[in-house]
Amino acid sequence: MPGARARLSLVEYGAPVDLAKSIAEAASVDRGKARQILLAGGERVASSLGFSANPISVEARGIRATDFAGLIRLGPSLELEIAPKFLGLDSSDARWREDFFFLATLSRHGRLLASERLWASGGAPRDLSTLVARSLSDMYQTRKRRPLRTYRRAKQTDFFLEGDADPMDLCFPGADGFEQELLRFDRSNAWNATIRAAAKDLLPEVSDAAAAASLVRVIEDLAPQSQPASARARSLPGRQRAWQPLYDLSLDVLNGLGLTYKPGQASAPGYVVSTWQVWEDILTIGARVGYGRSAVSAQKGFVLGSRRKPMPEAKTSALSVYPDCLIEATGARPKFLLDAKYKGHIERGPMRIAEADVYEAMAFAKASNCDLVVLAYPALPGATAAEPGTIAVFERVDAHPVRIVGVQAEVRGISRSGSLKLFSMNLTDGLERAVYETTA
Repeated sequence: MPGARARLSLVEYGAPVDLAKSIAEAASVDRGKARQILLAGGERVASSLGFSANPISVEARGIRATDFAGLIRLGPSLELEIAPKFLGLDSSDARWREDFFFLATLSRHGRLLASERLWASGGAPRDLSTLVARSLSDMYQTRKRRPLRTYRRAKQTDFFLEGDADPMDLCFPGADGFEQELLRFDRSNAWNATIRAAAKDLLPEVSDAAAAASLVRVIEDLAPQSQPASARARSLPGRQRAWQPLYDLSLDVLNGLGLTYKPGQASAPGYVVSTWQVWEDILTIGARVGYGRSAVSAQKGFVLGSRRKPMPEAKTSALSVYPDCLIEATGARPKFLLDAKYKGHIERGPMRIAEADVYEAMAFAKASNCDLVVLAYPALPGATAAEPGTIAVFERVDAHPVRIVGVQAEVRGISRSGSLKLFSMNLTDGLERAVYETTA
C-alpha cells in the first residue's frame, strides 16, 4: 500500500494560492525549486492536453491553474489536485471528486461506466486512484459473464490430436507427442493483457482495502496473460464492443494517469482533462438524452462567408462556423442553437455575456439562419446546490433579429445514481422555459 502523501488543492480559475510555501515545506526545498516543480507539472499537462501555454502560472500573489482539472503527481509523496470551477472544493466529503471522475469518464470514454454505483458503496473515496480502481473493477465484473475472447494460433505437443500436425510427425512422434498447430478461442489476448496490466499498475497506488481486493480479483481472473506489446488506442471487434470503455480506461492507467511516479521519468501529467471540452461534452450528451439524438446536430458546420487569398495563390475557401448543438424545432418549440461557454474567473463579479460571445453567437445565427441562440455556462458553487441540470437565466441580449439567452446549468451531484437522466430532464425543461420566455 502507498505511504502517506501530502495533498495540495487548487480551484481552477480561482484566486492565487501560495502553494510554493507548502511545497517547500513538504519537499524540504526552497521556494524557487518549489515553483520549478509546479511549472514542470504544468508543462506535462500542456503537452498531454495540447495546450500552447503552461496552464499553471506563478504570480506575485501565488499559484493559479486554468483550463484543466484533475490530479498531478509532483513528487513521490506530493500531489496537487485541481477542482473544476463549477465543482469547487468540498472539504467535508469527497463529492466533488466523484462528480469530477464521472464527468471525466463520461467525456473521455462516452459511457456512464460503472461510476454510478460508486455512491452505493460503503464510504466515499477520497482519492482519484480509488475512484479509478473501483470503476475499473466494477466494469470488469459487469462484463465478465461474456468474456473477452479472440481467436489465436498456438502450437502444442500432445498425443491427443486437436489441431493440424505434420504427416512426418504422425509417423515419428516426439517423446511428448505430436507437434501440432491449432486455433484457440480463449481469453489470452492483447485486450485482456492490457486490462490486467492496468490493474497491476493501479494496485500499489490504491489505499482503500476493498478497492485493492477488487483489483486483485481482476488480476487473478485474467491470468495468465503475456505482457501487452504497447499501450495504444485500438478498436475492439464489433462483437466485443461492450469492452471498449474498460479497455480505454486501462490505456489511461498504463499511459500514466498520474498514479505512478518515478523520479526523473515523470512524463505522465496525471489524471487531467480539458475542462471546457468536458463541459461541451456533458451539454451535448444531456441534450441528446433529453431531446433525442435525431433532434440534436452536434458540431455541424455552417458557411458564414469565404476567405480569399491574393495573387499568386488566388485561392478562395469557405469560412465555416461550428456551434456546439442545433436543436431542431418540434411542436411549439422553435429551432435554436445551444453553445457551451466556459472560460471566466470565478472571483469576478456578476455573470454577464461577454461581447466576444455575443459576436460569436451572431455569427452562428447568421450562418445557420437561426435567430435564437442559448449560451450555456456552468453554474458556480453557491450556498445551496440545486438539482443537476437546473437552468437559471442570467441575461438576455436582443440584437435584432438575433436573440441571445445566457443561462447557467448546475452540475454538482451528477455522479449520484440516476442523476445523468435527471440532469438531462432538468436541462431540457429549463431550456424550454428559457426559449419560450424569449419568443413570447
